[in-house]
Amino acid sequence: MRHSSFGAFFLFSLTPLVAQAQQETGTQEGTAADSAPVVISDVTWSHSLQRGLPVNDLEGPGATLQLVCDPDRVFGPQPNGSFAVSLPQERAPARIVVLAQTGEQAAFELEDGRALQTKADPEAWATLVAILGSSTEFAVVSAHDAVTWNVGDVLAGPCD
Repeated sequence: MRHSSFGAFFLFSLTPLVAQAQQETGTQEGTAADSAPVVISDVTWSHSLQRGLPVNDLEGPGATLQLVCDPDRVFGPQPNGSFAVSLPQERAPARIVVLAQTGEQAAFELEDGRALQTKADPEAWATLVAILGSSTEFAVVSAHDAVTWNVGDVLAGPCD
């Protein structure tokens, strides 16, 4: 099992960002949840091709991420990429922030737990792809959850 300094970094350096993200996302009752951060370690991306689109999945106990890429614009000029998130306490969060150790962050509004590339801010989408393509440790934060992912390898392949 790999030991990581990101947990300590996350707790001390990113806690204000997490608190801000949770405050901004709010909850249905209007208050941020007080759940403890979750660390998911020793997981790897799985890759498949669905309807001509590269699909990248990451699964851990109680949480999943799925990044669908469309670098070749398979169905026309508009990108069909998406980023789906399911977290331990919030299966379909409405807002999330993806945080890197470097301090980079990408915030998204989600519909049914999914951010669509066509509706996302292009800069936020590019930051998300950069974080997942260069970081083996990153966090996904919602109003109810803070999950740190410790993956074996960075996400490979084009995804713009």
